[in-house]
Amino acid sequence: MCADHFQTHHWADSHRDELTTRHTHEDALSEREFELLLEACKRLPEPKSYEAQLICLLAGRLGLRSGEITHLKKEWLDQDRDLIRIPQSESCDCGYCREQAKQEAANNEELTFRQAMADRWHPKTANSSRVISFDVSLRVELCIDRYDEFPKLRSTINRRVSEAAEAAGLTGRVYPHCLRATVASFHAYQGVPPVPLQAMMGWNDLSTAQKYIRISGAATAKAIRNVHH
Repeated sequence: MCADHFQTHHWADSHRDELTTRHTHEDALSEREFELLLEACKRLPEPKSYEAQLICLLAGRLGLRSGEITHLKKEWLDQDRDLIRIPQSESCDCGYCREQAKQEAANNEELTFRQAMADRWHPKTANSSRVISFDVSLRVELCIDRYDEFPKLRSTINRRVSEAAEAAGLTGRVYPHCLRATVASFHAYQGVPPVPLQAMMGWNDLSTAQKYIRISGAATAKAIRNVHH
């Protein structure tokens, strides 16, 4: 097989993968769907109602990942400045962290389980250690003001979002990570530039923020309006 044919074949395979792979941004909720989701949270029985509201707002308005919500502690909250400070690492002995530490130790002969646990919990990437302002809306502020720590297994987070989505009658795929795509899309449509968007979401790659902004078309529309008006 000649090199040109191989390259063409490889490009075709990659192109088909791009067409068939579903990206999270495709599952982002519209503003109406997100509002319906929040309204449905209120109809769940307590304490599920508050837990679902908190999870949906943390993920869908502030961009926290499931792992960050799971390990959220009151010490992360700066109530005076309306900030959440996600640390580089946090001491944790939960089942998820223990399982992750076991896998890391099993795949690294120079790493013991004890050493792996010493660095648990930590966010997904280096950029995920960040400061997030939660005064984006009064609703978010009031929900966080009520926050008291409660057991938040990842399965619980998934279940609360699913319960709210079912109560809202949403037929699409609704899950915690799609709420991150929802807030990224929301801010991109509002015209937030790539660097602040990257910082808020904790992405390592600036191109991820640029993708959301490109999809939103907000920057293009603003530039055209500035020229013609």
